[in-house]
Amino acid sequence: MEIYHERQRQMLCAVHTLNNLFQDRNAYSKADLDAISYSLSPDAFVNPHKNMLGLGNYDVNVLMAALQLREYEAIWFDKRL
Repeated sequence: MEIYHERQRQMLCAVHTLNNLFQDRNAYSKADLDAISYSLSPDAFVNPHKNMLGLGNYDVNVLMAALQLREYEAIWFDKRL
């Protein structure tokens, strides 16, 4: 069995992370994560969950919401405690 791996390009590290995790190049796309980010802040003029120029750079809330769509979860670990 071959391990699927997407290399980092542009500001799409969350897309690559999810696709690598699910071992599927089509698991998530930039459009998917854009839609999730808009759903998290539908009325915001500037979306706080991604790069304001639309280049990606999604925050952890988008990553966690994407996992929840597939019935997975991430556990937040705060090492300061």
